[in-house]
Order: sequence, then structure tokens, then C-alpha cells
Amino acid sequence: MKKILSVICLAVAFTALAFSEVTFGFRGFGDFGAGTASSIQDTTTDTKKNWGYGGSVFSKIPISVVENLYFQPEIGFMHNSIGLKSSKYNLDSTLSYNSIVMPVLINYGIPINQSFHLFVEGGPQVSFITGDLKNSKSNDSTDPDSRILFSAIAGIGASYAFSPTMALLTDLRYDLGFTTIKTENSTEGVIPRGLNFSAGFHVKF
Repeated sequence: MKKILSVICLAVAFTALAFSEVTFGFRGFGDFGAGTASSIQDTTTDTKKNWGYGGSVFSKIPISVVENLYFQPEIGFMHNSIGLKSSKYNLDSTLSYNSIVMPVLINYGIPINQSFHLFVEGGPQVSFITGDLKNSKSNDSTDPDSRILFSAIAGIGASYAFSPTMALLTDLRYDLGFTTIKTENSTEGVIPRGLNFSAGFHVKF
């Protein structure tokens, strides 16, 4: 997996260098697991315990055919927590895991004035679970059936430039997960989804 991530990072870097006015940035984020679902019989997710946090680096590469349209690949790290509860099984536990997140977005900017921009963004995301799944109730650590998760991202945001090359930004995204996290020999599990709020900065070269 490390080799795959290294190749992807190098490909993004070399692609970015081939374009003018490429923007690089960092965003730190918190995630509220709104919409996270459980397919485990008689078990639901606990919204109070569904959360995550992390950070990512990104680049914005201009798409020349449309003004203010950008290709925006990212790579980041996220810690995830999913609460599980069941009155039938007297269950109240938390499933936690770490993941490498890699959205590939299209970003369209809407200039309000010279400094302030709104933008919309969206695209697919692939995540790789690193390490084991940990259960707070039993203190067990187990391997997931698959470490690859797929989802779609849609979001809105704003940026404020306080110099010709640097800007602060914030955005709100929804991560619509498609993949069920389950252990081996199991047909049931949880589907992580979430509302993601971030703040960060970007620098234009």
C-alpha cells in the first residue's frame, strides 16, 4: 500500500508542476457521522459517538477550458469513530479505525470580489483502512474484510485571499459512503458517512 500511495503522490506532484498557477494547501477537518448506517441485525449507530477528525494536503490544478474550474486531488489521514447500540443485545460500544483518505474533486470558484470567493466541489473518494478495527466494549482488534472504501463527496466553501498568493479557506462537505465495513466471514457491518467541516489555507505558485 505504501508503494501505491507513493506512486500516486509522485504522479500528482509531477502533474501539478506541468501547469502554471498551481495551488497547494492544507486543510484540517472534523467530521460528524451524519447518515452512518448499520446493517447489523437489531443494531443501530449512536449519532453521539459518530465522529472523526484529521487533515489533508491538496493541490488545485486549473482546467483551461473553463475559467475558475480546477482539478483538485487530495491525500490525508483520518481517525474514525462509530457508536453501536442495541437494546436487544445490551450493546453499547464504539468501533474505531484509522484511514488514508484520497478525494479526487472538481472545484468551481465563484468570485465575489478580488479577495473573496465562493466555490462548489464534488467527486469520488477512495479510503484505505490502516491497522485494525478496535472495539471499545471487548477491547478486541480485528482485521476488516476489505480495507478499501468508496464514497462520493459534495461540498461548498469560501476562501479569502489576504495576499496575491495566499488565502484562508473553509468548506462543508458531505461524504456519502457506499462500502460496508465488516469483518471476515460476516455479511453485516457499518457504512460510514459524514458531514465534514474544515478550515485551512492555500498558496498559489
